Amino acid sequence: MIGLPQEQRRMMEMSLEKVYAYIDSHTDVFVESLVKLVKQPSVSAKGEGIQECAELVEKMMRDTGLSTKTLHEEKGNPVVYGEIKSQKSDRTLLFYDHYDVQPPEPLEKWMCKPFSGKIANGKVYGRGASDNKGNFVSRLKAVQALLEVAGDVPVNLKFFVEGEEEIGSPHLEPIIKRYKDLFSADAAIWESGGTDRRGRPNLYLGLKGVLSVEVRARGASRDVHSANAPIIPNAAWRLLWALNLLKDKEENILIEGFYEDVLPPSSEEIECLKNIPFEEEETKKELGLREFLQNRSGLEALRTLLYQPTCTINGYVSGYTGKGSKTVLPHEASAKLDFRLVPNQNPTEIFQKLVRHLKRHGFGDLEIIKHGSTEPTRTPVNDPFVKLVARTAEKVYCKKAVIYPTSAGSGPMHLFRNFLSYPVVSAGCSHPKSNTHAPNENLKIKSFIKGSKLIATLISDFAS
Repeated sequence: MIGLPQEQRRMMEMSLEKVYAYIDSHTDVFVESLVKLVKQPSVSAKGEGIQECAELVEKMMRDTGLSTKTLHEEKGNPVVYGEIKSQKSDRTLLFYDHYDVQPPEPLEKWMCKPFSGKIANGKVYGRGASDNKGNFVSRLKAVQALLEVAGDVPVNLKFFVEGEEEIGSPHLEPIIKRYKDLFSADAAIWESGGTDRRGRPNLYLGLKGVLSVEVRARGASRDVHSANAPIIPNAAWRLLWALNLLKDKEENILIEGFYEDVLPPSSEEIECLKNIPFEEEETKKELGLREFLQNRSGLEALRTLLYQPTCTINGYVSGYTGKGSKTVLPHEASAKLDFRLVPNQNPTEIFQKLVRHLKRHGFGDLEIIKHGSTEPTRTPVNDPFVKLVARTAEKVYCKKAVIYPTSAGSGPMHLFRNFLSYPVVSAGCSHPKSNTHAPNENLKIKSFIKGSKLIATLISDFAS
């Protein structure tokens, strides 16, 4: 609120105190809304519960006071759009969220049913509790609190909630381009974010790109007895030999031309990295690791995490995987991989390089399927909106914000940052032990409520 008259600042602070009081007094009701959304399955990889969840998200928006519409692209999951206009300001803040979630498997690792929304230990458990239904509901409830206390919102607000983020948002780009004017804004808050182990708010200014592919090898027309191994091709071995051509033991990606467009971090970003309290010992302890890959540590490990492109095998399926043994020679094998990309790598070009690489080395018979992709992007460290969000977070959490110039994760942020051309910052209410994408995903209720206060304060500060 720099530059505002003292009396106006005082009135805004008094109003926020009332908003905080409203949020605190409605904690149980807010949590009920989150639990209801978590109970609704919405697994985009399987197409499970998508339409029902989109309808629930739209109803929650309307009940809050937003005008809504559902946007469709052929074969794509619905995008739910909501907005509310301010009587006081022409400025517009957009919130990007997604209602789809990752598959809950392995089911046997959960302490409760994945879509139960169980409350225990001061947390809400369930797939999507942290990623991303918790952040979405906390933002919606911040709007509700502002409307109930003040009868208006300080700035125009837009909500963009999609249903394909967890599968690479394959149908999002046409919607963004078709409704470009609808998604115009001055700045955006991204779906992820939260605090670290010491309660410091973490802000992320960008995302890596991602390319998700599946590689399939085939041999005979059916599985055969393994006694035929001397003369019958083994699809499992063939796929393994192909995968061995992609990366060496030193973690170098071997695809020809893979690194040629990589843009190194700027001097400002390197300085920013030096100020990040990288919690490497806590991370290694939680994961049961003695050391990170290549024994990296400190600034080197952090820089590698955020700025190095990757090639990861996500899963490998072939032959018999049940109990005991079965002497079988698999006739097919498949592996799913993802490539995390950094500026200025292009996922379409990387896919083409992958296909050429395998063909050049004698594996042109493999089937290579592109499942989805997003481009890398980031907002400059010195952008005024970054500074505003950092000041707001520090005010709410009473701790200095940790600013990450980019994130190791991926998403369609480039459509908002690169195409729509406004600054984007990730800020939210997750926590380090939320088990995102893993069994027993959860969100602390205290973090959830604090997140609502953060967003309410940010909306107020953005108006000034």
